[in-house]
Amino acid sequence: MEKKELKESFWNLRNIGLIVIPLMIAISLLFYSTLFYFNTESYDDFILFSFLIGALPYTTYRYFEFRKIKRCEEIFPDFLADVSSSVDSGMSIPQAVAICSKRDYGILTDEIRKIHRLITWGIPFEEVLRRFAFFVKSPFIEKFVYLIIEANRSGGDIREVLSSASRNSKQLKEIERELKGNIAPYMIIMYMIFGLFLAMTVLLYHAFLVPMSTIEGGEMIYGISLEGYRILFFRLLMLEGFFNGLIMGKIIDGKVISGLKHSIAMIVVSYIVFYFLGV
Repeated sequence: MEKKELKESFWNLRNIGLIVIPLMIAISLLFYSTLFYFNTESYDDFILFSFLIGALPYTTYRYFEFRKIKRCEEIFPDFLADVSSSVDSGMSIPQAVAICSKRDYGILTDEIRKIHRLITWGIPFEEVLRRFAFFVKSPFIEKFVYLIIEANRSGGDIREVLSSASRNSKQLKEIERELKGNIAPYMIIMYMIFGLFLAMTVLLYHAFLVPMSTIEGGEMIYGISLEGYRILFFRLLMLEGFFNGLIMGKIIDGKVISGLKHSIAMIVVSYIVFYFLGV
């Protein structure tokens, strides 16, 4: 089975349930609110709820899947090292995998036992590795799996290939941990910037605009009503939280879409603070 044959179709039950249906509900709610609540105080709330309905299911799924993949990537070098050690001692690949299938590799244990079963059923080792990479869904693991496959095809020493892959994967994970440690302060800074923006918005509204509206007898302040300022600040906070989160996703994980969890967190917190303080 070639790699392209293992590609997953977008139109599967998981994506339909997590992406298509929530988006349809969100778009319908947005359309309904635009028809009946446009230019009302509730319109911005409808926009926010539409965004959460459309984004939250997929974001929650991706968050837990990302955590699972990262745990698999942490354990994978140990599995390679154990297989390599067994092969060095004179065992064949099927024997080495059989030994490893009896050990505990945490979240990877079930997948390793699947590898063992497939090998015992007579499925070629390369095909088994392809299926393993496909079901784990880790680009990190996939790279090393196809490196092993290509090295094995070219007639290289499989023992040396496994040993090298184990060493390199451990080194890459160490580098990744160091890089994440260096990037972590930037995430804190981004949250602090957003928190400062939220605090300044609330302070400006209560300490300046509300007293000014009292002085002006509740009329226009510099050509804009108090309610107009409230709507403006609310929308600025939502936009700031949304784009701030996406930027954090790109900086920390290298993927804009992974920043949705930060966007949702900032938007929900600012919404609660905004209304709890009576803005």
